[in-house]
Amino acid sequence: MIKIIAEIGFNHEGDLKLAIEMIKAAAKAGTHAVKFQTYKASDLALPSASHYQAIKFGEMSLEQHVELAKIAHGCGIEFLSTPYSPWAIDILEKVGVPAYKVASMDCTNKHLLGFIAETKKPIYLSTGMATLTEISETLYYLSEVKSGPVTLLHCMSLYPAEAKDLNLAIIPYLKELFGVSVGYSDHYPGIKACLAAAMLGAEVIETHFTLDTTKKGADHYHSIDAEMLKQLVADINIFQQMKGTEQACYNRSDRKYATQYRRGVFTVKQLKKGHIIRKEDLLFCRPTSQLKPEDLKWLDGRVIKKDIDVFTAIDKEMIEY
Repeated sequence: MIKIIAEIGFNHEGDLKLAIEMIKAAAKAGTHAVKFQTYKASDLALPSASHYQAIKFGEMSLEQHVELAKIAHGCGIEFLSTPYSPWAIDILEKVGVPAYKVASMDCTNKHLLGFIAETKKPIYLSTGMATLTEISETLYYLSEVKSGPVTLLHCMSLYPAEAKDLNLAIIPYLKELFGVSVGYSDHYPGIKACLAAAMLGAEVIETHFTLDTTKKGADHYHSIDAEMLKQLVADINIFQQMKGTEQACYNRSDRKYATQYRRGVFTVKQLKKGHIIRKEDLLFCRPTSQLKPEDLKWLDGRVIKKDIDVFTAIDKEMIEY
């Protein structure tokens, strides 16, 4: 099963009612989890930074986290969040999150990763901006400190990312290189990149979610809305059915139609006893018969030992050896 995470992030902009509405919409669309961001603006930027006030609106208290997690659980989906400081991890441990998402900016931040590793919970590690060496060093560090299992998320830290920059072929490459689960964290508008990532083997799909893609501020402009999320879930479910298993080649569901659809060898006219068979005497069409088109070389020049009516399947008992 491909796990689909609706990344609400700070698209709620501090409005608890909106956040609750978004959780319910994501659950109704069929997603498996919603993800928020747990931080103080001072964890991320200097007060003089141009985006400081924008992200400050997205700050949430412990009580708000607890309320949102309760709503998510009531909808039958997971509540996840990205911590940006040890303080945030403390909050999320009190909430009881089942796993941690690490933002690309902290892919190499062993200070923060160490605190997350102590929880022993699964980690979704975004790899935006990271080199293969940096990813390798982080995985080695997490292994050394005996963290929970790690899923790498291929990610481009571009907002929005363009198709030419996605390089989704990295998904199976990361899995081959590091031998861990690999998913995809999306910043491409719409659902096409997520579907392509699923087809390339992503085990987790994280995509930014909003109720209004035209809304100004936050991450609305490169997010998907409820209808798109619903379509993404449906399309991925269909894809997984299509993908099936490798073992299916040993038990094909269409095998039973082989005799109906493959070609047999039939007479194209009446043939009398003693007739020497030539190619022009034969018709190769459905359904299959004892002899097949590949038997033509064996048949050519052989003698008929009894009369055969037109459009009759030829078998070896009709042929003199």
